[in-house]
Amino acid sequence: MATMNPLERKARGSFIKGIVVAGLIGIIAVAILVIQIINMNREEQERLATLTTIYVLNQDVKSGQVITADMMVSKELESTMIPSNAVSNVGNYYLRDQDGNQIISGQDQNGNPALAVVINGQQYQLTTSDYQTGTINVNGTPQSIIISGSPVIAKVDLYANTVLTSELIAESNELTDDTTRKQEYNVLSLPADLETDDIVDVRLRMPDGTDYIVVSKKTITVLDEAGIPSINTVSMNLNEEEILMMSNAIVESYQIAGSMLYVTRYVEPGLQSEAVANYVPNTDVQNLIYSNPNIVNEAKQALNERYNSNAGNRNNITDQLNTMDQQERDSAVESGTTQEITTQEQERQSYLDAISGQ
Repeated sequence: MATMNPLERKARGSFIKGIVVAGLIGIIAVAILVIQIINMNREEQERLATLTTIYVLNQDVKSGQVITADMMVSKELESTMIPSNAVSNVGNYYLRDQDGNQIISGQDQNGNPALAVVINGQQYQLTTSDYQTGTINVNGTPQSIIISGSPVIAKVDLYANTVLTSELIAESNELTDDTTRKQEYNVLSLPADLETDDIVDVRLRMPDGTDYIVVSKKTITVLDEAGIPSINTVSMNLNEEEILMMSNAIVESYQIAGSMLYVTRYVEPGLQSEAVANYVPNTDVQNLIYSNPNIVNEAKQALNERYNSNAGNRNNITDQLNTMDQQERDSAVESGTTQEITTQEQERQSYLDAISGQ
């Protein structure tokens, strides 16, 4: 075997040293990389442990409007990145039926806001009481439905992508009973800028300046004809007692010259409590309410308390009625009712023409 000269031995030694050094560097680099990966995994696990579920609106919501599940999306963010009062669980607020099917926002056949229940991916409009036992038609089969839970309402106007916090929403205590119906009126004096979903009181102003609240904190719907809001026709959900109150107030507004039945709007309905109704109907209507089996005892007791607290209001209205001739009063009611019917017929015809494309 040929003997290596010194230069060859030196080159070979340098090569081996280079391989050893490269190997050591590679081992160190791998070790550092492994440590970094371990640290990154640990940090990611720690980050995931701090994730909190929050809810963000996916559309604009008006003050006092019910927020249903379809109006929001859930997101997970690190707790350090979200407000401390962010809502992390709205499940207890969701409206749902006895089988756990969610109640969502939707529209009725006229395009007005309404609630619907989702069963097997299909929406069914709720036309029965939201809080009592009712029946809906599911594929031709009547199905009992019991609504549980309480709705979430917006305290103030909110916009899409808003993070829901405890200061922005509240659990609504507005209840709907078996007598609740959508009532349409065209005899109310309306604010110029009134819009659907505004929250209002209906008040009766008398010629002597006294002013009484007939029904309070109601969500208004403005009749819409092919995208054009009606100038005088609105609807609201009222129970049997409130329907009778409104009917009495309408008749008396006809009878008393100079009186006005009008609507006044809440500024921040999500924050403001409902006004206490202090209009007291006449004795005949009171007796009808007390004898009406459709009106629950709680409502009758509330009416009795209202009368006891506001008997002077009823006396004042009666005194003003007594200053007018009975024949004149009857004539005023007949004239007002005729105009009401005529306006209703005209609005109905305009609505039918609009939906038929005429």
